[in-house]
Amino acid sequence: MRLVCLPPAGGNAGTFAEVVSGLPAWIDVRAVQLPGRQERSGEPPVRRLGQLLPALAAELDVGPPLVLLGNSLGATVAFELVRRLERQARVRPARLIVSSARAPHVAGRLPAYSAMSDARFVAELIGLGALPAEAADHPELLTALLPAFRADFELGETYRYRPGPPVRCPIDAVTGADDAHVPFHLASAWGELTCGEFTDTVVPGGHDMLRGGVDGLRAAVVRGCAKAAGVPA
Repeated sequence: MRLVCLPPAGGNAGTFAEVVSGLPAWIDVRAVQLPGRQERSGEPPVRRLGQLLPALAAELDVGPPLVLLGNSLGATVAFELVRRLERQARVRPARLIVSSARAPHVAGRLPAYSAMSDARFVAELIGLGALPAEAADHPELLTALLPAFRADFELGETYRYRPGPPVRCPIDAVTGADDAHVPFHLASAWGELTCGEFTDTVVPGGHDMLRGGVDGLRAAVVRGCAKAAGVPA
């Protein structure tokens, strides 16, 4: 079983470290490292989903059952990647797990983040829980982090859901009980995008489930992977 993890805006391959820690050995974790961060910091970050999807799809080879896990913006990227893979009929994902994410067809438009000053943008990131409040007092840290955040939020801002047939891939939606940014009805709307099985689970925690509420998300990941692999959870 392969579990491919797609990070939230501004995230990197290490963002899922707490979630994947302690997963069963039969789950082979592949965390996606997007351009513009860590060892890929010399590459320009991608600002349009249409530029990102072909590269991601090309990296996925035929092999063990494939489960995609996407958090927040990563959930939208993962969903569109499933759509692309199903159209290509080369690699067919066995399951999609989305966390802390509104279903894209009911998500509504994002604010114009690309037009915000750095100060306003940082304040928005702190309000979303994407940055700790103390980060505002560390200019060097912000200089390193903001380019990736800017690119990812522009990607989300310019993304437009295009109606189409539901995916065949089952979807599991996981939402934090205290998530002020993703109401339950907008998370449960993911069920409208698949003709396969759908589950919606509420776990302890808020919007930043990758740091708070990790245990609940990890349990949901194990259940989803077990279903995809046909083994007991």
